[in-house]
Amino acid sequence: MNIIKKNFHFLESFQPLETVQNIIVHHTSREHMTAEECHEFHQKERGWSGIGYNYFIEKNGSIIEGRGQHVGAHAYGYNRTSIGICMTGDFDMEVPTNEQWTSFLWLSNYMLKLYNIQPDQVLGHRELKGVQKSCPGKLIDMDEVRSQVMEFMK
Repeated sequence: MNIIKKNFHFLESFQPLETVQNIIVHHTSREHMTAEECHEFHQKERGWSGIGYNYFIEKNGSIIEGRGQHVGAHAYGYNRTSIGICMTGDFDMEVPTNEQWTSFLWLSNYMLKLYNIQPDQVLGHRELKGVQKSCPGKLIDMDEVRSQVMEFMK
């Protein structure tokens, strides 16, 4: 697998990540959204520098670098110490494609090894203190996600 770098234009310079403690899983909550559309939405609708996620996985399994190894804008209070991975789709109503899921497991495994963290440190956005959203979706069982991440690492 490879990580695709796009020429996203960000409105501010990046800050390096501090010690990474978690991977935080997100969904777009929209059935169809590309990384480019997400980048534009975050800039124009949210007023952010650009795409807030560190990595974005499209339905075909393509892994797109957003902010990469820099501070994200995806989980208030956790951005300096986490990697945010977003998959396009509304996982309140659908599940990730097989291609997305394979890419998610590969990318999670890569990040866990890179930052020497464990599968129990993979969290759904909704598991964070103060979050009222269903993100990464009602159909995503985070205990099962952590179990599959652990199995993939073997």
